[in-house]
Parts: sequence; structure tokens; C-alpha cells
Amino acid sequence: MTQDPAKETERERWALELAKLAGRLNPTVVRRWVSALAECTDPGRVEHALLDAHPVAGMGHYAADLAQLWHHRPHLSGEALGLALLGAAAAAERADQRRSSVVTTGPSGGSALYKSAARTTGAALEEVIRSARKRLLVVSYAHHPSTRMVEELTAAAERGVVVDVLLEEKTGALKAFKTPFTHMADQVRLWRWPEARRGANGKASMHAKLAAADTAKALVGSANLTGHALHHNIEVGVLVRDPSQVKRLVSHFRALMGPEGPLERA
Repeated sequence: MTQDPAKETERERWALELAKLAGRLNPTVVRRWVSALAECTDPGRVEHALLDAHPVAGMGHYAADLAQLWHHRPHLSGEALGLALLGAAAAAERADQRRSSVVTTGPSGGSALYKSAARTTGAALEEVIRSARKRLLVVSYAHHPSTRMVEELTAAAERGVVVDVLLEEKTGALKAFKTPFTHMADQVRLWRWPEARRGANGKASMHAKLAAADTAKALVGSANLTGHALHHNIEVGVLVRDPSQVKRLVSHFRALMGPEGPLERA
């Protein structure tokens, strides 16, 4: 049986509109409206039923949009529309949980020009460290002892997380990092890139900045593990929440740390 391209396009457009609406509703509204739709049999009365189910100011245009969508598909039962809304909302929530976000540092100031809704780098790094359950990967070009970061990494190790830290030896970062964790060598493992295994006649640098919790969440950006970078410099990064992308990042470094890789335990 040949599909009608026009009808197919219309169905797709309808589904996209429903998905867009579902993405704008919070889970409480969705649950209440799904229950209301299951009891509703008349598209002409659904708008009032929805508003009665969630009598909060500002919901009128959302209820009107959903009523309009049902008018375009009157053969659907209220329960079927509710299930479609529930599925679309679940997909939107899952996508939102995996959505990356920008993080920044500095400059501080009272001017509106400097204000941003972006997460700060230090707060995002703490979120990543605290979310680790089994493994934590930390990579940085430079490091200066920061009491706050030492405390966060120590807390992670004490709750059983294996922490792998790769630092650029030429900046003195590795030496600076060793002291606070000498008593936790089995739990906090330091890594180096020997000069003999580097490209550019040994002059290549370990310049990456990354913190990854398990394979679930990672912070990638310009900030080193220093107090200035995390709280004062102008820095920018991305908090990655897509497990498939985080896994690719972590796998790359795990391979470099493997038997055939160029990195070695310090």
C-alpha cells in the first residue's frame, strides 16, 4: 500500500508540535493532564478539563495548544492523546538530561555586561567530581594546590572512587599534586607522559583539560586545576552529559594509559 506523502508530512508535523508542547510542560503538569485526558471524551471540552486538573495561572495557552492538536486528530481517544503526550514528555526529559551546557569563569563585576546564566567552572568541576561513583579521570596542563579541590578529590577517593590524574610534568603540576595524596597512592593514581614517548622530538605537550565521572558526565574546557583558572581567569568550557560522548573521551585516555599507550604511572 502506497503512503500518501502529504499525510505522512502532516503526521510528522503534528508529532513535532506535540513534542514541542511536551518539552515546555513540567512533569507534574504532564501527569495531571494525562489523567484528565483519560477521562475526557470530547475535544471541545478538553481545554476546561485540563485547566481544572492544573489550575495555575499561565497554563491557558498550553491547554489551548493541546486542545487544538486533538481537534486535528479527532479520531484519537483522550487516553491515546494522553499516552502520546506522556511519551513525548519522557523523550524531552531524557534529551534534556543529556544536553550539554556552557560553563565560564570571570571576569567578576557589577556590570550587566559581565553577567551570564552559564554555570561557573569551579561549580561544574565540583559537580563532576561529586557525581563519580567508581572512576574519576582528571587531566590538566597545570596545577597549583587548591585546598578546595584537594578536599573534593580526597572525599571522592575516601568513598571508594578510583581517581586517575594525568598532569603535565614540565609545568611542575605533577610534583605539586603528589604531596597531598602520598598516603592515597593506591586510590589516587598519578600519570605522566615521558619525554621519550612524545612527538615533536620530545617537545609535545600534554595540554588537555578534562574531568570525567565514570562515563556519565564530563567537563571539558580551557581551565587548568588552579584556583585562578577555576574562579578568576576568563575561561570557557562545556559540561557534557551525554554518556556516549563521555565514554568516547574516557576511552581515549584509557587507551593512552593501557599497555600499548604512551602514558605511565608516576
